[in-house]
Amino acid sequence: MTFKEELENVLKKELVVLRELKDLTFEKTDIIIGNKIRELEVMTKKEEELVNKMALLEEERETLMDNWGVMADTPISDIIEKVTGDREQLTNIKDEMYNIMEELQFRNKLNSDLIQENLSWIGFNINLIGDVHNQPSYGKDNKKANKSLFDRKV
Repeated sequence: MTFKEELENVLKKELVVLRELKDLTFEKTDIIIGNKIRELEVMTKKEEELVNKMALLEEERETLMDNWGVMADTPISDIIEKVTGDREQLTNIKDEMYNIMEELQFRNKLNSDLIQENLSWIGFNINLIGDVHNQPSYGKDNKKANKSLFDRKV
């Protein structure tokens, strides 16, 4: 097998994982918006598995590059320029990977902002409930009569 063919195979595997990550990230947005905490936990574990899978594929790619005498940090565009023969397949894979990574970056930022917004809302509600406990009193007697949100008298 030639270097080009081996590289295409590894990059195709990485592309499959990136597509799965992208789909998962879009599903994650819906889960965050729906406040489905349990599903978010499951989704995060799936995401972690895919990231680990991607790391293994990156190691495979780096080993391939090393075996063929190419520096692991060589940009893919530089490699494509030096490959002989038809470069279209490699160029298409590179372009799609780039586009997916841009989408992932944008979607992850959106998800992070949504989670931060939800946490702020939770904090606001906790403070609101806490303020019920600290209602102002007037007069000489400034002690707190009831620390509970609900009156349990029967």
